[in-house]
Amino acid sequence: MGLRILLGSIIDKIREILEQPTERLKEIGVDRGTRFLDVGCGLGFYSFPASIIVGEDGLVIALDKDANNIEWVAGESKERGLTNFRTVVADACNTGLPDRSVDIVFLHLVLHDIEDRPAAIREFGRVLGDRGKLVIDEEDIMRLGDIRYLAEHEGFRFSKRLRRTTQVFEKPASS
Repeated sequence: MGLRILLGSIIDKIREILEQPTERLKEIGVDRGTRFLDVGCGLGFYSFPASIIVGEDGLVIALDKDANNIEWVAGESKERGLTNFRTVVADACNTGLPDRSVDIVFLHLVLHDIEDRPAAIREFGRVLGDRGKLVIDEEDIMRLGDIRYLAEHEGFRFSKRLRRTTQVFEKPASS
């Protein structure tokens, strides 16, 4: 295990106490049977708790452009015996996932790192099913209004704000 991965896993243990990922996932609507895409999953901080919530009827897709993160997450998911878990090395603008293949697209501290944000939001709209949720939390790195404008400009509807900085958008049903 590389030093970066080791330090990341230690930091994630501390974050787990402070951020309570299972509760946050339930707040945004992750439930049994949900198909959940974790964009910029890192070391799976949200992906692993999501796999427990969605159960065998659901699916978690952990996506990151960093192959080292995905290699570690894939190994960890195999070690945990998770059968409802996929890993994907891809850019947020081109996930390679099928149309309408997920119910929730989740980004935590990721959007600010995406160079072509409108293209990424369009890609999330493509992979989301009707009335799917796009959940973005940039904490204080990006202004809430800027995120809302971007999502709404690409066809999403603002649904609600959770906690202080988590915004939930809904993809309208197709006509």
